Amino acid sequence: MARCVEFNEVEKIEKAMNVFWEKGYNATSMQDLVDAMQINRSSLYNTIGDKHQLFMKCISTYFEASICELRQKVAQEKSAMQALINIINDKVASIVDIEKSCLGVKSIFEMASEDVAVRNLLTKKNDVFIGFMTEVVQKAMQEGALDDTEDPGLLAEYIMTSFTGWKQAYILHRDPIKIKKMAAFLIKNITK
Repeated sequence: MARCVEFNEVEKIEKAMNVFWEKGYNATSMQDLVDAMQINRSSLYNTIGDKHQLFMKCISTYFEASICELRQKVAQEKSAMQALINIINDKVASIVDIEKSCLGVKSIFEMASEDVAVRNLLTKKNDVFIGFMTEVVQKAMQEGALDDTEDPGLLAEYIMTSFTGWKQAYILHRDPIKIKKMAAFLIKNITK
């Protein structure tokens, strides 16, 4: 007879995600994961799978929580342009204030070039973000805050890829003022 799952999977995934976030995939051992999750190996293997499967689940969980939070924040704003400005400024704050930064970006740099499954998952999740950002950009265009002759999808992707560049610049130079100036420059250049 199969054993019942004896742990809260959501809570354990969160703990595993924090280990991957801190150490990266390659530096994380199964022992690190079982220690952080406070479960035994057999429970981990029987319910979630191996390290790679757990990592994929952590990436999915991270992106689902991030897009949900983003949708909620955007819904609270009266204008799409203000929502877009808030997204940009929130990203700056996360880059300069949070050591962990973005698990997605970290995973892209560490894993996506070598691991097809990770690359495919990250691409799929990134496409969801780009799609949502495109909707926000389109609304800002309809409001007259952005040039509506531009391609909204391209503009959304441009904004999103700027975030990755800013993270790289911050890792190398640790200059929050420079990141804030780049964000202000981006906002200035996309608005009418």
